[in-house]
Amino acid sequence: MEKYTTYVGLDVHARSIAIRALNVETGEKAGTVLSDCPSATDVMEWLRERLDGPYYLAYESGCTGFHLCRELRALGADCDVIAVTTLARSVKDQQNKNDRVDSRAILREIVSPMPEYSVVWVPDEETEAARMLARAYDAAVVDLKRKKQRLIAFLLVMGYTWNERTATGNLRQRWTGPFRDWLDSISFGDPAAQAAYDLHRRAVDDAGELVDRASGLIRAEAAKPRWKPYVDALCRMKGVDVLSAFLVAAEIGDFERFESGRKVSSWLGTTPAESSSGERESHGHITKAGNSYVRRTLVEGNAGMSRRRTSRKKPDPGANVPEGVESMARKANARLKKRFEHLTAEGLHPNKARVAVASEQIRWMWAIGRAVQRGLAAEGAATV
Repeated sequence: MEKYTTYVGLDVHARSIAIRALNVETGEKAGTVLSDCPSATDVMEWLRERLDGPYYLAYESGCTGFHLCRELRALGADCDVIAVTTLARSVKDQQNKNDRVDSRAILREIVSPMPEYSVVWVPDEETEAARMLARAYDAAVVDLKRKKQRLIAFLLVMGYTWNERTATGNLRQRWTGPFRDWLDSISFGDPAAQAAYDLHRRAVDDAGELVDRASGLIRAEAAKPRWKPYVDALCRMKGVDVLSAFLVAAEIGDFERFESGRKVSSWLGTTPAESSSGERESHGHITKAGNSYVRRTLVEGNAGMSRRRTSRKKPDPGANVPEGVESMARKANARLKKRFEHLTAEGLHPNKARVAVASEQIRWMWAIGRAVQRGLAAEGAATV
């Protein structure tokens, strides 16, 4: 508390910022709402006219991102972004919610001698841009899946069902060459039905082209010096390709920001929820309180875990991975395969086992990424 004179809680919106400030030395308070898309400069000018520094500002995470925090830091103030899920709310605040109440709640939390909130790591502009690119690809993939489902649902309603089978009697997969040939063979006598079908097909084709374009952009970005060492290393793990490795590297950003593997699993949202009291211990489903992009990617990447071989994964062309990292990846692949087999042998559902594997996999990826980061830091120090 001695480091700062004035603490400031901000409730940030697209076109307004509610401010609640307290000078802890004099007890003087001040508050206002800045409108018309205020900037960090507007916030600091208002503060300096009313209260003495040094200043500590905080606002909760949300759709407004981190640009305000970076700008405030550039102006000489300390600023943090609070994880919204860790900000305590009283019943009174919940019943009477507005921007001033929200800014006051943040101020009350940051001046508390026993704060319970967690601070979000603020990425630099380059890392945030990489995140946005990875998330844009993820959104394109999700959109493609939905449009494919709409097309299949339309055909089902119209009486068309894919039922081609292999020689062994298994249903052939959709969205293969034979499936697309089947789609091309479908036509409707009614012009309106044909128009609707053509629209669905066009939507799927356009979404597929967007996914391909986004994939190419990510591969080009992943080949840059900022990301290539991490992507090459993470790709040595089975179930991880360039796209998923780039996503993990961009979302984590700084591998040194986690103190332990347990915190990484918590960030992923794969730790079990707990409701214990006294001698009673109760654990529930995973919290899902962390990064949904990485969690879904890792779980989907382990879909073929039951068929995964124990042989060494072939390196990608042009990959350059240190031997220590290569050894770590081999151990991780063997360990994760063994863990999946152990869990399923004990009767755990394969889907739950894949989530458990993903929870451990992110720890291995964190350890690999941290090893790469430390290696790069050592090389940089040696060249100075």
